[in-house]
Amino acid sequence: MKLHFFSLAMYIVFALAPFSIFAQENKAQPNIVVILSDDFGYGSTNSYGAPETLIKTPNIDRLAQEGKRFTQAYTASSVCSPTRYALLTGRYAFRTSLKRGVLNPFSPLHLGIDQANIASLAKKHGYTTAAIGKWHLGYGDGKSGDGRTDYQTKLSPGPLEIGFDYHFAVPSNHGDLTGVFVENHYVYGLRNGKDIEREAIGNPAPNDPNFQEAYPSSDTEGQRVTTLSIDAPRRKNSRVMPVLTDKAVAWIEKQSAEKTFLLYYTPVAIHNPVTPDASRQGTSGAGIYGDWIHELDASVGEVLKALDRKGFAENTIVLFTSDNGGVFRPNNKQIPQTAAFEAGLKVNGELRGGKHTVFEGGFRVPYLVRWPGKIQPGTVSHSVVGLADTFATLSAIFGDSLPKPTEAAQDSFNALPAWTGEDQNVETRPHIIVHSADGVFAIRKGDWKWVEGVPEGTTSPDSNNRNDNFKTQLFNLREDPSETKDVSESHPEVVAELKALLNRYRLGGYSRELPTDEEVRVAALAAQTANATANTPADSIPAWENPLTSVPASPWKVVRGDWKVQDSGLFVASAARQTAAISTAALKKPDVLIEYEVYLDGAQRQAVRFDYSEGRSFRIDVAPTGISIAKNDSDGAGPDKQEIWAELNEPLAEKKWHSVTVTIQGTKTSIALGELKLETDQAWLKEDKQAISFVVANGSAGLRKVTIK
Repeated sequence: MKLHFFSLAMYIVFALAPFSIFAQENKAQPNIVVILSDDFGYGSTNSYGAPETLIKTPNIDRLAQEGKRFTQAYTASSVCSPTRYALLTGRYAFRTSLKRGVLNPFSPLHLGIDQANIASLAKKHGYTTAAIGKWHLGYGDGKSGDGRTDYQTKLSPGPLEIGFDYHFAVPSNHGDLTGVFVENHYVYGLRNGKDIEREAIGNPAPNDPNFQEAYPSSDTEGQRVTTLSIDAPRRKNSRVMPVLTDKAVAWIEKQSAEKTFLLYYTPVAIHNPVTPDASRQGTSGAGIYGDWIHELDASVGEVLKALDRKGFAENTIVLFTSDNGGVFRPNNKQIPQTAAFEAGLKVNGELRGGKHTVFEGGFRVPYLVRWPGKIQPGTVSHSVVGLADTFATLSAIFGDSLPKPTEAAQDSFNALPAWTGEDQNVETRPHIIVHSADGVFAIRKGDWKWVEGVPEGTTSPDSNNRNDNFKTQLFNLREDPSETKDVSESHPEVVAELKALLNRYRLGGYSRELPTDEEVRVAALAAQTANATANTPADSIPAWENPLTSVPASPWKVVRGDWKVQDSGLFVASAARQTAAISTAALKKPDVLIEYEVYLDGAQRQAVRFDYSEGRSFRIDVAPTGISIAKNDSDGAGPDKQEIWAELNEPLAEKKWHSVTVTIQGTKTSIALGELKLETDQAWLKEDKQAISFVVANGSAGLRKVTIK
């Protein structure tokens, strides 16, 4: 079963030309509504097989009845930020620094302000544009202060700088540590920020029942994260979807027939925490998770009704899809998805795996397109399409030629022939590349899917429950859509060809055409140079002077708290139930030696925290009651619970300096403080450290003579 490389040039010319002519002959461009749901699995709507005895999705299914349902639609990643980036830009996110995991709430804007995307494309054609819902692509340029997004000030650059006229959003995730909405450039209702333009700050009405004054850790996804201190109205989880729905509907209501519009609407449903409004609770046969699906369906229904009321429906493209597959961890009895599954709801249908994984359940998602008069109602397509194809498809509708693949939309194919054609198997794209939360890559071409099995970075398979992702595998998706049988041994020639193809597209910088040998050679040489640099042991991070004369400068950064120099040390007082922290740059090496002195003066604890990719972290605590090593709660990292790995209860004298030595050698970490010593062995500790922080919690403490090697 030999596969062949081929040039796509003639295909692209053929695919684009007829529709460029179509666009030129039909001057009235359509309005465009893209609805990108969150964690909505392949089998989570009736039109994709969910039993009506468990859930009912009439509004989503209306799009299937009035438009086309795709059975082979893929996200770019099995987690959200990379897929959102790819949908907007037509470029795989692994071509950026985001090669695994997602962006954290403090990440800068991940799109370049001059980077082509669907909003800037639509603006070029006179569209009014809006991004309403979950954003999770960062704010700011990362160049000021400690490089982290500061929610107390203007959030720029952001969506308004890349082509959107209006923006209302949950900054990262439902249940993220911010607990706020963002409108345009500011936290919604921000009261006492820094350098704010007061007239630009939107506000809810007094006593608005959609908001609350506090956003406790119990409201966050993991229910243990310390939320940010922001003086602004806080989100009320059960009302987030109604608020976003109302904002989307209100924006549509403001539009006129004289000017076309593009709405990028991104509901937080059905991401954890599962928080349907009281009016939805108890409405499904799949527990609260089914009720949450009903919340999403109702929101879609309100958007469709708004289009009907305004008379826009007949000239509006509506695309409904999801950013990745549904959460599927049937061994975890604590999550509502498992209760729904046990009730009979297969959130990802018959597909293997789910969110985070490299299997089909992580990437293949519902994809419904309605365009009255252009797409035949009630049709089905088995063509392979990707969410990254949105850019090229809209370009074809607008009659634009795509930029050179080296310049923009590097991985976007024109799906318009599949949207509007009567053939169920129009070849939209001859291949698609996906990657998991761990950065494990896979490529599909035709019926074949090859899993590379190698995670990005130094992830240890034992660090999560996805061990079956970490090996090379080949599946024939036509014969085995549930990926039950690895056939790589019987088809080595297919493995060899797909491996070469993946490397060529990954190294070459684009995939909608075949990169040249020279482009691949140059890229490979650059990658080798970069890897060599990255693997060079880091120099020791400069020690803090003794006595200190100022707060340490770069590579040190104050993250939280008012750190001051006194008594030859660096002291801070954190408020009750709060932490203060100062951090340093990542160390791209497995072993670390830290030596310092600590002065406890009422603090509940002082910790050295090590942050890894994907929100994982652990800390080593020094407290008046003793020392400990623990897996740390992470910012919105999900259901992982705090876990004490080792502890020693032995009172420590306060108001005196204690010498501390912390080491990480491979998978082992230890702390020594006088006669007190602890050690533990954890597989993922040998990975690259993204940041190292010194933390003081609930009181005062001082640090000095800090050296990291």
